Amino acid sequence: MRELQVCGVDDGYFPLEFKGGKGKTVLLSSKYNGKRLIGIDFDLILVDGDDGTSKLRNILEGCEVVFTDGITLGGFNYLDPEELRNYGINYIIFYSRIPDIKDVTHALLKHFSGDKRTSIILNVLENLVLLPTKKGNVYISTNLSLPYASKLISYYQIYVKEPEPLRTAHTIASSLSRFLLTKKLLT
Repeated sequence: MRELQVCGVDDGYFPLEFKGGKGKTVLLSSKYNGKRLIGIDFDLILVDGDDGTSKLRNILEGCEVVFTDGITLGGFNYLDPEELRNYGINYIIFYSRIPDIKDVTHALLKHFSGDKRTSIILNVLENLVLLPTKKGNVYISTNLSLPYASKLISYYQIYVKEPEPLRTAHTIASSLSRFLLTKKLLT
């Protein structure tokens, strides 16, 4: 496989009082060239906001394919797959297990009834594709061909189901957001 620049993107930790747009958290990208980590970039997103897609674009320089840890980030902030396609971003929205769509629907209708995020998020969740991999079944939404997405996921599954760029992004985003909170830099 040609060595691509692949990014894993995940959000950081945030306290519950940040829900409802009352605080920000980290959105972090870990960039890999093949299996080698070559860079980290991050921005801040509003918890339960609607800036996920635009902020994602800010942290993807040079990335040819992006793994995201789900469609939602920072609570119910979200990514819009149509906008990602329009920007020419190749993506794999990744879930290691199927989300509870009933619970997600209930929460979205309770807090975001009538908001476009509800239909975007539910459309992705209701159309996830089951993909068997060497580490077990995963669920994805992608604008890549399924065989190619499967090949990429398997290539980056080093230790666990999650592709290594995602695992790295998760670890660093969680630590960075907690650090920024202790320094009172996330509000």
